Amino acid sequence: MTLNNGTLNKGSATQSDRKLDQDEATPLRVAVLVINMADTMPTELSNEPILVIELDRFTTNLEMALDLVAAGEVVSIQAPHSSLVLMPALVAAQRKLHPHAYLAGVQYAKTAEAASSLALKQAKRDLSAVNCQRSIVIGNEQVSHLEVDRNQLAFDGLCQLITDIAQRTITRDDNSRHYWFTARYQARVATLNLQFNPEDNAIPHASIVLTQGTGRLKARSLLKAQRLFFLISGTSEAELNQGLWALAAKLDSIKMMTDDSKISLSLLALMQQNLHEFEISTSPRFALTLQASSIESLMQEIASMSDALSQVFKEKGQYKTPAGSFFTAAPLGQQHLAFVYPGVGTVYHDMLSELHHYFPALYARLEQQGDLKAMLQADAIYHSDKQITEQMALGDMAIAGVGASYLLSKLLMDEFDVKPQYALGYSMGEASMWASLDVWQQPHLLIDKTKSDPLFTSVISGDLSAVRSAWGLTDSDVIHWNSFLVRCTPESIRPMLKQYPRVYLAITQGDTCVIAGCEHSCQELLKALGKRGIAANRVTAMHTMPALSQHDNVVAFYEQNIVPEAVSHPVTFISASDTGKGIDRGVGDEQGQLNPKLIATSIADTFCNSLDFTALIQSATRQGARLFVEIGADRQNCTLIDKILKSSDSEKLIDNLLSPSANHTSQYCTVPLNAKGSSDIATLLKAIGQLISHRVPVSLTVLQLGLKRQLALQEQLTTTDAANTLLKGEA
Repeated sequence: MTLNNGTLNKGSATQSDRKLDQDEATPLRVAVLVINMADTMPTELSNEPILVIELDRFTTNLEMALDLVAAGEVVSIQAPHSSLVLMPALVAAQRKLHPHAYLAGVQYAKTAEAASSLALKQAKRDLSAVNCQRSIVIGNEQVSHLEVDRNQLAFDGLCQLITDIAQRTITRDDNSRHYWFTARYQARVATLNLQFNPEDNAIPHASIVLTQGTGRLKARSLLKAQRLFFLISGTSEAELNQGLWALAAKLDSIKMMTDDSKISLSLLALMQQNLHEFEISTSPRFALTLQASSIESLMQEIASMSDALSQVFKEKGQYKTPAGSFFTAAPLGQQHLAFVYPGVGTVYHDMLSELHHYFPALYARLEQQGDLKAMLQADAIYHSDKQITEQMALGDMAIAGVGASYLLSKLLMDEFDVKPQYALGYSMGEASMWASLDVWQQPHLLIDKTKSDPLFTSVISGDLSAVRSAWGLTDSDVIHWNSFLVRCTPESIRPMLKQYPRVYLAITQGDTCVIAGCEHSCQELLKALGKRGIAANRVTAMHTMPALSQHDNVVAFYEQNIVPEAVSHPVTFISASDTGKGIDRGVGDEQGQLNPKLIATSIADTFCNSLDFTALIQSATRQGARLFVEIGADRQNCTLIDKILKSSDSEKLIDNLLSPSANHTSQYCTVPLNAKGSSDIATLLKAIGQLISHRVPVSLTVLQLGLKRQLALQEQLTTTDAANTLLKGEA
């Protein structure tokens, strides 16, 4: 039923009426959903009569809808590309419908501040509870000549805010978007302030208060017509080539289509069929991944891969393209898979900001388990000012680093069912390792401890009380502490340390080292070496001699209860505390099982001594790790591991472990799960493709479900009659 706006005005409350009643205004409990043109009306409303209001004057339409909802009706305000469905919250609850949001207050006033205050008062909310405030000027010159544009602008603004709430997405002033974090157990609350042309409206400001509903938008598909992903399997080079050109022939037939929507639909269907066929195949020896952004570029990837196969098989090597296509002729398998956890300092501004669109259920689970906002230090990481991120304190960076690793671990393990055989960490990455792999019972408890414990705030960072004690300084003495990355061997540095007692060799990592200590002394040592160092400008005494005095405190800090099943954990945890001593074993191997004291001592040994990352990687390789997946922000560890394993000493090491004729180029592989400056999803898909080619068991369910949703959406968009029916909102 479509209502004529004029026939209802007689019995509806006007803006002036609402203003007169605003002091006694009761909170609105209106459930709202945004239905886009390609979406179907929820099945819960299939038998519900829906009154349709065609959008022509936004405020009048909204007031009319609210009056009808107050009378118990379900109403849809229709616009060309979407509709806004409103109903009593009780009706939504009775129908077991999950609304995108609740409309809790609508008020008008002569100023924006007054309208917002009145709306919040009606919604029984304080301004401090508002997570997002959005304003739209409706009466600007750009649209004032078209009434429909002004009404559409207001309608679209409201629908977008409701969508953002349902998608748990916040938009900053610079239009960048990230996850909408809130304090634990706190709902999202938003206000939309509209400013109309005062010449047309006696009361030119309106404020709308929205609160979070129980509904969430469905996950976006990782794959689409502009993000293609195909898998080809076989037992030989010939079979792989046959699969490549069979796919090329199918693409040629799709290219012959003239309708873009049919091309898109056909590509999605072909990807779905390809994933299904790969899934039911009998685990062939070889698999390659093709990735591209269009049919044309995919054809180029096919040609490049086909040309490369012969040489890759000859060398038992690997081949990858910038687009993400990948093949290895020497699959390493799950038995060589190691998760590598980066240390402090890898987190960056807006990291992982895309992921929640594609894994909303994962984010919802993490929010239930702990304070996700605190875990990722969201106020600093997603601040509009990048310098806030860059100037984070050591403890805050440590928390955010562990949080990023925890999130990515759960993503890879829960969503793709990837299970590591080994785990190791760079420096404080060892703490991330224990927190992320279901060992500690309550890893979230360390968040507040890290922010408040003197160990991180003043002992080995900040005021550096441990350093003051070691150097015999008073509280009033000034310490100019810094660390420098220098391309140099540790053998060149160690003999010089006696001349510079306030300089320490903190980290050895491939062809570079990190020295730390008195900034002036470090610069003097570098000058004597004839080397230039890159200053980190970070205050931390980890991995230096003064930290040794804190060993017992570090043990106490990290001695956490572990889950009962973790005593015999299937993963081999490799610690620098052992490998730095030349011992090739996992933590707990000697004792036969893990325990809280053993884990905490292992972390403390790494924390308080010089870190030899080179020895850690070489030991991990000797123990069987070959396929290193970096689980954390950015890909710095992958770069280091590549350098370490490409060194001549490491090649000799692998020579002793493998047959003399084996080609070294693919006897190890590093796989970043995230990379600063790159798309979160593109990097993730590249990682998944490499793991599949290395014949690591990977669940394809997430990819398949996304394609299923994309296909349904595309089919609706290409069905004109269905789209028109949906546009009218008919039940």
